[in-house]
Amino acid sequence: MNKEDKYVYLDVAIDGTDVGRIVCELFEAEAPRTVNNFYHLCLGDITIEGEDRPLSLKNNYFHRVIKNFMIQAGDVIYGSDKFEKSDNIGKGGCSIYATKENLSDSNVELSCYGNFEDENLGEFTEPFILAMANTGTSGSNSSQFFITTYPSPHLNGKHSIFGKVLHGKYVVRTIENCKVDSDGFPESEIRVVDCGLWNDEMSIPLYNASNDTIGGDIYEEMPDDDRHFDSENFSKAYEAADIIKNSGSLLFKQKDYKNALFKYKKSLKYVNEYIPEPDVDEKNNIKFLTLKMKLYLNMSLMMYYLKQYDDSILYATYLLDMDNVPNLDKAKAYYRRGNSYYMKKLLEDAKKDYKKCKENNPDDKVVDQKIDEVQKLLDEKKAKTRKNIAKFFS
Repeated sequence: MNKEDKYVYLDVAIDGTDVGRIVCELFEAEAPRTVNNFYHLCLGDITIEGEDRPLSLKNNYFHRVIKNFMIQAGDVIYGSDKFEKSDNIGKGGCSIYATKENLSDSNVELSCYGNFEDENLGEFTEPFILAMANTGTSGSNSSQFFITTYPSPHLNGKHSIFGKVLHGKYVVRTIENCKVDSDGFPESEIRVVDCGLWNDEMSIPLYNASNDTIGGDIYEEMPDDDRHFDSENFSKAYEAADIIKNSGSLLFKQKDYKNALFKYKKSLKYVNEYIPEPDVDEKNNIKFLTLKMKLYLNMSLMMYYLKQYDDSILYATYLLDMDNVPNLDKAKAYYRRGNSYYMKKLLEDAKKDYKKCKENNPDDKVVDQKIDEVQKLLDEKKAKTRKNIAKFFS
């Protein structure tokens, strides 16, 4: 392993749908043998004598997920083929230090081969720590690993810490939030579809959110995971939420509606997380609420462009249910909701919303055309109905 090769990646898919890439920084100085093992498991370049396939984390699935604790994978013995729960899953593992003799030893109690000593038995003070799973005894590391999702002091001094998540924290959170059974076995197949070395010239794919830094959005997808500002500073929190929103608007100008929507959803997470009560900070409360109105409008529009008409209606309604909404914003919400009703062929609902738009913005000439268009369609529909009834009785 070269000194500069200190980053590896895991590409994750859930039920066959790509989710994104987790990039880990490896602590070679603190845990050299552990890092060397994980490094080669990611490369898949070592085959134990007598075996017909290399040791690799590729195609391995996460077999244990516990919310607010950790996600676990690396059972290369039982967890790299068909996705299914069994009595064996989680009881296997094999390090690159295993030998032909190890694998043929029928006296082993668990199918964990090439066990090696602990290193860097540190403290689990934060989420996104990369560490080795073991069988509960010292020196029982093989290939199973876990990533913490919450501070876990009860693990202090018990597991080899050999890295941390550098990028792709939202992928970890996505895995963490998957449904599991009472044993923590996922209901969905969460599989490492590719893995290997990573460098900063490579991309960090993400498919269920947008990590585009356009407009200066350097913030984590989940507010709790971000460390760019003091969470008690409402002004800085607002600044972050606004930057994220503006990042979405830049993507919208590029007609990248999907990623613009991801940005608006992300900004809304920051608004909901950090908005202060009026009696705590009235000025920032008003700023956050105003931003929330803009986000609801923008999300309604993006969903319309993405043909998600029910969701477009929902977010326009969220805005209309808020207090102290300016008339022009109400007009936009009624217009956008009306457009979605129109696309769903709910013409009466569309007409009502277009008229409400006109009430809140009397100078809007475009909505006049919409009202006339809908009325014409309604008249044609009534005429057709009358004609069909007349034909029935003739």
